Amino acid sequence: MSHNNRSPPVQKYERSPRHRSRSPNNHRSRYYHSPSPPPPSSSRYNNNKRQYSRHDDRDDYHSNHNRHHHQRDRRRRHERRYEDQDYYQEDKHPTEPNINVVLRSLPDRARERDIHKTLESMGASVDEVSLIRDRDTGESRKFAFVRFTSVGHAVQFVEKHYPHFHMNHHRVRVDYCNKEGTREDLMEWRCLKCGKFNDDSRRVCIECRTPFEGSKAEKRSKETESMDINDGTMDVTYTPTHMLLLRNLDHLSSEESIFHALQSMSGLRRVLLIKDKLTRMSCEFAFVEFFTVQDAMNTMTHMNKSPFRIDGSQPTISFASLDSFLPAYASSEWAIPADSEEGLWIYRDGQAYAAEYSIQIQYEREEKKNEEKRMADERKAKEEQEKKERAIKQQQAKKDSLEDDLSAFYAGMGDILSSNDKNDDTKTDIFSVPKV
Repeated sequence: MSHNNRSPPVQKYERSPRHRSRSPNNHRSRYYHSPSPPPPSSSRYNNNKRQYSRHDDRDDYHSNHNRHHHQRDRRRRHERRYEDQDYYQEDKHPTEPNINVVLRSLPDRARERDIHKTLESMGASVDEVSLIRDRDTGESRKFAFVRFTSVGHAVQFVEKHYPHFHMNHHRVRVDYCNKEGTREDLMEWRCLKCGKFNDDSRRVCIECRTPFEGSKAEKRSKETESMDINDGTMDVTYTPTHMLLLRNLDHLSSEESIFHALQSMSGLRRVLLIKDKLTRMSCEFAFVEFFTVQDAMNTMTHMNKSPFRIDGSQPTISFASLDSFLPAYASSEWAIPADSEEGLWIYRDGQAYAAEYSIQIQYEREEKKNEEKRMADERKAKEEQEKKERAIKQQQAKKDSLEDDLSAFYAGMGDILSSNDKNDDTKTDIFSVPKV
């Protein structure tokens, strides 16, 4: 007996490929669909032997719709790549020193004046701050370029605060600007009206549109000649002279405040505060001149006995070299009177000058102040006198006007009386009361 009761083998079910969408073969649908027949041949559906697809318009729409998103994402990836590069370079040394410094990751609401104020509070000698903004929206791109008064000041700031410092709880990265692609031989000039620096090729100021005046405008190279900061160390001498040198002064101290702080010292003649020619800011050291060498020695001894402070800072005291000042043969903005009756001095550093304050200047200022006060009092008295004269004239004019009115009234009444005299029968007094 043959065993033919075996069940037939179960055929293996071959599942059709699953697809995701109802689209052509490159976009598979969830269920299997047999290929549809090609569309009829016509110029509408077959141009240049290209098969028409109802998804072509949709692809073009998405391409046009998302083009600006792709560009935005590409720009963001580009910025993140450089930010990451800067982040990983923080542990490395800064780039080659120069006068320009770049600040990155600034606060969103930071403006030029905020950055300038923050840097000055950190002891930086800043010449100009340029905040970079978006060209379309005008919003800050959170980085700025800072130009210092010299390469030495930039090096001093970067060495102290590299690779970052904090501004309004934000971590701001600091480094030198890249000098690639810049013109190092290009000069620039400062506008006399607004103080903005402009390229030498520009004939008007980029800020206030003031024309360039070559004979008056201050010029300088974009790269400062020296990286050394003049802090007065080269003016120190160990030979006693009639001049003292005060270093490490407060950057807000003026020649007048220094003079008043030392006014009680005997033999004090004048104070010469050294300032930068471009920024007109203090270089934080000053010369103090006395009438004799003995007066200078006594003052140094007195100031070294106990901590002596000027505007909250304790200066370093030493004798000043007389070679720090050179003879000047013509009067200029930077020249000061020499220690003799005739002659002029200029400070040895061509980038700085001496601002003078002395007893004579104090007397001259007091006399000028008294003269201005006297002229103001005379002007006030004159104005009061003129005011009184105007009041008298107004009263006299009012009185004359009243008399003219009365004269006109009496003249009119005389005409009326004369006309009544002509008729005797009806002669009556206009002021009499008629009888009843």
